[in-house]
Amino acid sequence: MYRIKLYYLVAALLLTSSLSTHATLITSDLVQLDANTWQGTYKVTNNTLPFDIEEFSIYFDFSLFENLVATGAPPDWDPLVIQPDIGLPDDGFYDALALADGIIPGDMLTGFMLEFDYLGLDLPPAMPFDILDPFTFDILDSGEVTFTSITQLPVPAPATLYLLALGLIGLARRK
Repeated sequence: MYRIKLYYLVAALLLTSSLSTHATLITSDLVQLDANTWQGTYKVTNNTLPFDIEEFSIYFDFSLFENLVATGAPPDWDPLVIQPDIGLPDDGFYDALALADGIIPGDMLTGFMLEFDYLGLDLPPAMPFDILDPFTFDILDSGEVTFTSITQLPVPAPATLYLLALGLIGLARRK
């Protein structure tokens, strides 16, 4: 009797864990261009969906992002950017639509590029995404962008001579 209950418990755990896995993976390499501006290069991988990915959207929180600019896309893909609006409040998004063939099962496509201003204090957070049916706009899959690399600007160190000069000026003023 305990074996049967254990069997059902294991089966239930396997079923719920398989429901939470995502068939689509979107990764990004982020590069900091200046104090607030970042550039992301996104790669979309169709791991196990049984159909082509023909449209996806990546969402940007209205309180953390602004000035979204699509700077590149693979051939035969049409990017669209809607700005975050703190006045509504409404998140912004980057949407890409396949004009020809989509991303077939088991394949990936890179070259989706976007620049944005990040208003937070730390590194940009993971952004949610949806895979959409381009005809019905039904959500076919969803998840969060995974960062594969983040390149930050180096923190500038003050020059030694500048600090020495400030110290000497401070000493001279004390007299």
